[in-house]
Amino acid sequence: MLLEICEHGSVLKRSHDCFIVITPQEQLEFPAEKIEAIIITANAMVSTQAVALCLEKEIQLVLANWSGRPFGRFWASTPGRATQIRRKQYLNQDSQLAFQISKEIVKGKLVEQKKLLSSLKKNRKTPTEALKQSIHNLQSTLAQVDSLQFTEEFKQALLGLEGFAAAEYFKAISSILPTRYTFNQRSRKPARDEFNAILNYVYGYAYSDIEKIVILSGLDPNAGIYHADTYGKPTLVFDIIELFRARVDRLVIKMFTKKIVRESWFESKNTTADPEMYLSKEGRRNIIKHYVTEESRPIQKDTWEYCRKLLDRLLTEV
Repeated sequence: MLLEICEHGSVLKRSHDCFIVITPQEQLEFPAEKIEAIIITANAMVSTQAVALCLEKEIQLVLANWSGRPFGRFWASTPGRATQIRRKQYLNQDSQLAFQISKEIVKGKLVEQKKLLSSLKKNRKTPTEALKQSIHNLQSTLAQVDSLQFTEEFKQALLGLEGFAAAEYFKAISSILPTRYTFNQRSRKPARDEFNAILNYVYGYAYSDIEKIVILSGLDPNAGIYHADTYGKPTLVFDIIELFRARVDRLVIKMFTKKIVRESWFESKNTTADPEMYLSKEGRRNIIKHYVTEESRPIQKDTWEYCRKLLDRLLTEV
């Protein structure tokens, strides 16, 4: 169970082996054995005994800002399960297990992308050629991922296959958007068009949701398995979000095809040869409302499940 304290003025205390949460409206009691992690996103008081109970039971206690983005957590000063988890992560960045996990991540991403494109094709009387070709290419790439064998260069091989599939995938997505919003290619910083501006923004919120759960699970977000370590970057979060990108893509596609998007959501800057597209305050407000309502909780829930399974695999690996 994840215990989230998000009401200002709350108090977290200890009573024997239970946590007591006092809010302006009520007082609640939670047995420590049922708590997997605690996240505090409000101005709250936490007793030292409550912190001690977290450390005794190896329960993650995380402090986060109003949006749920973690900025700190408590660690026990003696070696324990958290140390073992981090050691296993570091040891399994280029191992056979890393290969298996990386392969599963790429395969899972491609399967979900193929499902999305197949759904788009099914719902159209005359599917575009780009859509049909991308589905075929994704199936071909999946076969190549399946046949891939372990070598020292397995990450580069997977990244190459993933990159080829992504180019075809986004070409297909562009082909089914309203003509006004089609785009040439995926663009990140800055976005060059309206679709990528929204997609980048929603991906950012998904990153935050996943990073929060990764930290609460006890995993080190900076020790990726598929993506190479980069200083100051949560590369494990980059790994896990691959499994959920198609969900975000589907949400953003729906905003355009269902004509939810408004011109007032965008602000363009032509400071270079290429346009730079940004979101207005109105756009950000509306977009995040759709994400929080439709995808935030499901992505957090499934990230919990994935992190639990990943922990089991890391800790049982000899």
